[in-house]
Amino acid sequence: MIPSENYRPDIDGLRSVSILLVVGYHAHPWMLSGGFVGVDIFFVISGFLITRILLAPGGFSLSTFYGRRIKRIFPALITVLLATYALGWAILLPSELLLLGENIAASVLFVSNLFQLGQAGYFAPLAPENPLLHLWSLGVEEQFYIFWPLALGLMVHSPHRRQFIVGLIGVSLAAGLVLAWTNPGWAFYAPVPRAWELLVGGLVAEANLVRKDSSNLLSTAAVVAILASAVLFDKSMRFPGVLALLPVLGTAVVIATPNAAVNRLLLSSSPAVLLGVISYPLYLWHWPLLAYLGIVRHGVPNFLEIWATIVAAIVLSILTYRFVECPLRRRRNVAPALSMILPLVGVIGVATIFFAGFVSRFPEELQAIAAVSTDDNPAFKDHCFLEAPGSGFDMSCIEQGDGPLLLLWGDSTAAALFPAVAKAARSASFRVARFSAPGCAPILDAGPNASCRQSNETAFGFIEVFHPDVVVLHAMWGFDNDLDKLGATIATLRRAGVSRVVIIGPPPVWKRTLPHAIINHYRFAHELPDRLRSGVSGPTEDNLMARFSKSAGVEYVSVRNVLCDQREECLVRTPNGDVIASDTIHLTSSGAKLVLDVIGRDVFAGPNAHPQ
Repeated sequence: MIPSENYRPDIDGLRSVSILLVVGYHAHPWMLSGGFVGVDIFFVISGFLITRILLAPGGFSLSTFYGRRIKRIFPALITVLLATYALGWAILLPSELLLLGENIAASVLFVSNLFQLGQAGYFAPLAPENPLLHLWSLGVEEQFYIFWPLALGLMVHSPHRRQFIVGLIGVSLAAGLVLAWTNPGWAFYAPVPRAWELLVGGLVAEANLVRKDSSNLLSTAAVVAILASAVLFDKSMRFPGVLALLPVLGTAVVIATPNAAVNRLLLSSSPAVLLGVISYPLYLWHWPLLAYLGIVRHGVPNFLEIWATIVAAIVLSILTYRFVECPLRRRRNVAPALSMILPLVGVIGVATIFFAGFVSRFPEELQAIAAVSTDDNPAFKDHCFLEAPGSGFDMSCIEQGDGPLLLLWGDSTAAALFPAVAKAARSASFRVARFSAPGCAPILDAGPNASCRQSNETAFGFIEVFHPDVVVLHAMWGFDNDLDKLGATIATLRRAGVSRVVIIGPPPVWKRTLPHAIINHYRFAHELPDRLRSGVSGPTEDNLMARFSKSAGVEYVSVRNVLCDQREECLVRTPNGDVIASDTIHLTSSGAKLVLDVIGRDVFAGPNAHPQ
């Protein structure tokens, strides 16, 4: 393709920096902890280029503008969506294919960012299982493309246009700063708190801030600011918000200094430009491939596999650019056809939702395993699990009667265990109380999480009033827990009159869901396993909690010792063939029953039992 007279190779080079940061972060977050700022660079570039197009001499036609956007965005997007779905059909479980269908429908409507607000966050542990998570940024851009041409058209002759843009930047940035503290998910995905990043690029174009007499020092400092944010930022920080100013303003300065040495010699070099040219298809391709690699390899792909996948993504990006994007951009009347094909891809997503992920794809012996879903576990619909609809801690959480009272207190792993505990309690002539909240270990003064602090204080209030004979503490224990505060919580329980405290250790943690692990094993070995060693956590956390319990003088019951042997092979199915865990950590009803059948005697030992 022949570049236009306004073509700037250094901007393609800046795109290459952006895509390198994003791909580097997704490949090795530990190596490039803030590489996610590459998306912010994309936003500034897009805002600059779009505004420059819209303000070009001679005005602009909305139909021409949107026609060019369709020819630029749709071909590669359609290709990657279809390929991602084809791979998902072969790899994903029904619940995951259903989620992929929802993502496809949202992506076709360019509202993926809004859809992600109801899903796991971008930095959440389960985010890598969403092959189309990265399309949230495309949603933000497309929503901006709908709003911005109309807004510029209304003020094309206004003498206050620049002040209006500055005002919009201020409002959007202020919204981002507030939401970064009050609602990080909205700050990250919503279009309003993100719009200022594109508008900064727009301001560079509108105010004609691009200077031929570029400052080498200023441009170099801007590149250093971008790289520093990629190296120094990490997912624990509140981002975007004030931190986003560093990569955004750095990008704006680089765009405004086209003749600086770093622009001419580095960003305009042939390798940088070539990578920038394929940056859009590479952005689309790299994440689904890495996501599927993680799923197939139980979440622990090795270095060689990761980079082989990235090389494959680069090759596919070159092929997509050469044989899909370029030919379709040259065709004059292709936009209407592309506008019809993309909704048809969306129909595939809708059909997948309607048929609940097509469980019939799997061989008959795998269908029950493939259909296992945490959402189907009745334990998570219990009124006393604070994620269930209409849930709350109240008197209904305490079984009435005259027998001894066992109180189960913990996070969602405790909720998963409760039905089996309740059944075992009836056999032991115990009453049961239960208080569980997602992500909240039973630790008083648990830190900055206000909801956990409140739910734990409420649970402890019931303990003070009802004086249970046994308090059982269960959670996804590990090094993330403040064991000093857990020790303080145990001391507080004893002062409240609790004579016996039992800690139930963490279940084995699967790198990906246990149903996935079973199905992946079947694909390669053509047999259903009873035990697996690959893709499951070791005994470190269990040993940690056993040592802690001994030092704290409380009883400890190991779930891992029930499910895993000394060779670190862990049980994946019950003798009846039911799956032990529905996801990475939560026991199914059958798995919980199997565990309680073994540990029930230890849990329901008499009040005068001696600590282990």
